[in-house]
Amino acid sequence: MLRRFMKRLNMFKNNIMKKFADIHCHSGLHPFAYKIAGKKRNNNVWDYDPPKDRQRDSKYPEYSQADFTSLAKGGVKLIYVSIYPIEQGWFDPAIIKTGFLADMAAKMISRVPVKFINMVQSDDYKYFDFFTKEYDYLLDGSGKLHDVKDEDKNIVEKYKYVMLKPGDDINAILQDDHTIGVIVTAEGAQSFISGNEKNIENGSFKLDETIKNIEDVKKWDCPPFFISMSHHFYNGLCGHTRSLPAPASVLLKQTIGLNEPINAKGKKVIDCLLALNEFEGNGPRILIDTKHMSVAARQEYYAKVREFNDGKADPDKIPIVVSHTAYADNKSMTAAIEWPDTEENKYKASGRFNNWSINLSDDEIMEVFNSNGIMGLNFDERILAGFDTLDDYQEAYTKRDIKRNSDEVRDFWAQQMLENILGIVGVVKNSVQAGPDLAGKAKIWDMIAIGTDFDGMINPEDAYITAEEFGAFREKILKLLSKEKLKDWLLGLSPDQVVDKIMYENAFNFAKMYYLNP
Repeated sequence: MLRRFMKRLNMFKNNIMKKFADIHCHSGLHPFAYKIAGKKRNNNVWDYDPPKDRQRDSKYPEYSQADFTSLAKGGVKLIYVSIYPIEQGWFDPAIIKTGFLADMAAKMISRVPVKFINMVQSDDYKYFDFFTKEYDYLLDGSGKLHDVKDEDKNIVEKYKYVMLKPGDDINAILQDDHTIGVIVTAEGAQSFISGNEKNIENGSFKLDETIKNIEDVKKWDCPPFFISMSHHFYNGLCGHTRSLPAPASVLLKQTIGLNEPINAKGKKVIDCLLALNEFEGNGPRILIDTKHMSVAARQEYYAKVREFNDGKADPDKIPIVVSHTAYADNKSMTAAIEWPDTEENKYKASGRFNNWSINLSDDEIMEVFNSNGIMGLNFDERILAGFDTLDDYQEAYTKRDIKRNSDEVRDFWAQQMLENILGIVGVVKNSVQAGPDLAGKAKIWDMIAIGTDFDGMINPEDAYITAEEFGAFREKILKLLSKEKLKDWLLGLSPDQVVDKIMYENAFNFAKMYYLNP
């Protein structure tokens, strides 16, 4: 009896002590794929598949990272769930071929069933169709109680998630310790296209149909809070930046549309999403997530936001969202692409940080800061770390160290993740543009959140690989920020205040200002 009580106490201690939030994860992606493929297992967002010790350093995680049971056990109270109609570029039969071996390789990388992979490969696959189906799948589970069990499979608590919508009182909904709030977001503007890769490549998808789809989505009970204009592959609207290492970036045709600006169709889509110009008053604003957009597209979009925001108070601004990102240590976006990301030696020359243009340059951080936006810290190890950092890590720690998740491994990754956070904060701290006012500069601590990209086919850094480990991550970050030498970096705040903001409060307050009470 005592042992069971202690398990229950440990399992839910994060709920009692601290709350956590994640502004970018894919909790629905894999169970939805299993559900639509007609599978009887792994088809529920609550299905629990934690990692085994040997899987901790897996390049292609075979376990779930942000299923709702893991979220409940980890004390997560609020998540922005990204709906992602998988791009056909991942499974292009002309590239990966067909047959048993190709199917198994695709399944290993994506962790979705072969039947679903074949659906995506089909000419009948339509992005908007699968976007709406995943939304309906998530909506169907909203408000339903689910048993959360301990290690002995005894029912410990009943939990539910609730899909939040504009106008909801988030304080009232989330005051229940056993309720997880869910805000819908989306990844890639292909989500709104009633077509597929072939229609995008030959330009045959219709803009007016895409616009109608957006306006229909705005009428949903729980419309997306934000959507990234680009993702891994060209969508006929907006150029993207390199996100895949070699040889995948070339083999999977990521080079098509790479680094292109926003085209005429894309500009219309952005206006429709933001309810600007001819689309003013067409429904709730769907914000733009600039992650994955090319530098040319981001520069053009930021200029548009600057013009709109000029002279406006924070609640009336269009905030810039970068949902899952890291620090690049590039002074400007222009400097970030002087050495093209496509040149393999670029990453090999990186030191502490990943220097690709997919990450945040200093001038871009100031754009987010001035717009009262938000940036989510990605938990993908290659996004978080430069070549030298990963090389040092691999030399310092054995596979045994990683599998048992030694305290030193946890220290290493907490320090690297903090370096990314301090890189972002340092831009504002040292900015002349931000002025001398300490309180004004301290607002940067209101704009950093967690945006893990869990269950998004990433390779998470080895120390904190599921939502259950947010508590351990918080503990390490707090310890590091409490060092006297970092006092000036806190800009007048306490370590506890800063960590609470990053781990929960910023995601909560951002949603409250720009989604729930627009």
